[in-house]
Amino acid sequence: MAVTMSKELLIRVPEPLYRRIKEVCAHEYKSMSAFIRDIIKERVDEILSSEDLGDIRAARKDFKSGKSVAWRSVKRG
Repeated sequence: MAVTMSKELLIRVPEPLYRRIKEVCAHEYKSMSAFIRDIIKERVDEILSSEDLGDIRAARKDFKSGKSVAWRSVKRG
């Protein structure tokens, strides 16, 4: 299955961090985009369990089918 890259992020980083990322990418023979994608994916996979991902998929399905609640109607505080 091919993955379509259709979203872009513009991030600003301090110059020393940029140079360090560039060094790491050169050492690993990766583009900066691929390196940052890998880092983000690793972090997301660490944080979200498979149960959490299942809940997210179910919520997205419910939202698409119109079973959502308007955020303005949620009581806060």
